Amino acid sequence: MKNFEKYSYLLSKNKDFQKLFYAKFITYMGDWFLTVPLLSIIYEITNSPLITSIVLVVQSAPYVILGSFGGFLADKFDRKVVISISEFLSGCAVLLIMYSVSTENVVFILLSFSLLGVVNCAYMPASDAALPNVVSRDNLPEANVLNFSTWGIAAGLGAGLGGFLSEFLSRNQLFTINFLSFMFSAFLVFLIKTNLSANILSTSENEKVKFKDGLNFVLSDNKIFYLTITKGMFGISAAGLLSLFTILSLEVYDTGDLGAGLMWSARGIGAFIGPVMFRYLFGKTDQKLLSTIGPSIMIWGIFYFLIPFSPTLYVTTILLVLGHCGGGAQWAFSSYGIQILTPDNIRGRIAGLDYSFYFLMFTISNLIIGYLATIYDVMTLFTVFPALGFSVGFFWFLRTRSFWKSIKT
Repeated sequence: MKNFEKYSYLLSKNKDFQKLFYAKFITYMGDWFLTVPLLSIIYEITNSPLITSIVLVVQSAPYVILGSFGGFLADKFDRKVVISISEFLSGCAVLLIMYSVSTENVVFILLSFSLLGVVNCAYMPASDAALPNVVSRDNLPEANVLNFSTWGIAAGLGAGLGGFLSEFLSRNQLFTINFLSFMFSAFLVFLIKTNLSANILSTSENEKVKFKDGLNFVLSDNKIFYLTITKGMFGISAAGLLSLFTILSLEVYDTGDLGAGLMWSARGIGAFIGPVMFRYLFGKTDQKLLSTIGPSIMIWGIFYFLIPFSPTLYVTTILLVLGHCGGGAQWAFSSYGIQILTPDNIRGRIAGLDYSFYFLMFTISNLIIGYLATIYDVMTLFTVFPALGFSVGFFWFLRTRSFWKSIKT
């Protein structure tokens, strides 16, 4: 019960955490009103699994190049301002995407979507780096669970609701909801009163913030190194399968946007349940919590491997929920590990490197799996890559299990 009392405290008493939490929730939920219909639009125009995969590639590619730079900005400038500006510019990018869709020019649509990643590159590292500054150290594990759960809940509601509303609303109306979500999120973050950096940097200190210091810090500590590459190691097998949800829905289950939205929703529900469950069952100490990361990836691999044997969309949905309980847990607790082991003045750059590597693997995975989907049956890919993911999780567990004993809880 103590864990749930902390959740209650954070969501009812800590006003600045609430603003950060709800801003992220609103943004992420609005994103699904853009992503789900956009994947369908591209597939309808091109009828190509590879080009459909490229939608997610162009979304992630800017983070590969600029994610680390976004983390640098999060350490060099006021994180509240960085997050607010990023959200505002993201809303403007959605308007461009809306216009590009009306032209039915695939290249223009993809370029517009990539711009959203460019202007939003600082959001995630700045938000992760800011979290320990709005909560106490004792409440940080629960804050991380809730922080990541914003994505899970938003994906569960947003993807499902986006797929459902696509039956009644035009795609431009769905895009407008996404635009408004960015604007409101920027406003909420701007209202935060707590300083989102531990100390305000003087001019001389600001000039000393160097990008390479983050990379040197990662390479100097095995624990930080493995925590920083965790999401990417998971993403190489997992990320590219996501774009295939649309193909499963349209060609295997014949359920259109509704089915794709349901599968994305299942992913989000699992990502919400997993961190809460793992924290409750295994999180009495930091050592135990970080030790669950490898097994979490293995759980994802097991349930995704079962998808080709699923007789219906609804069984697949259950498998996705269970699989992403593991996927969500590894994401939340690898971020938590970085936060507790990294000083505030460099935390943004470490988070930026973390996201850069993840989105690099995300991009590579989508290109590889998108290409293979043009040659092999989709269900074959849902066999091979989950097996690869299980192997990655097993390797990560064996390689890191001795690292966490030295951590002070």
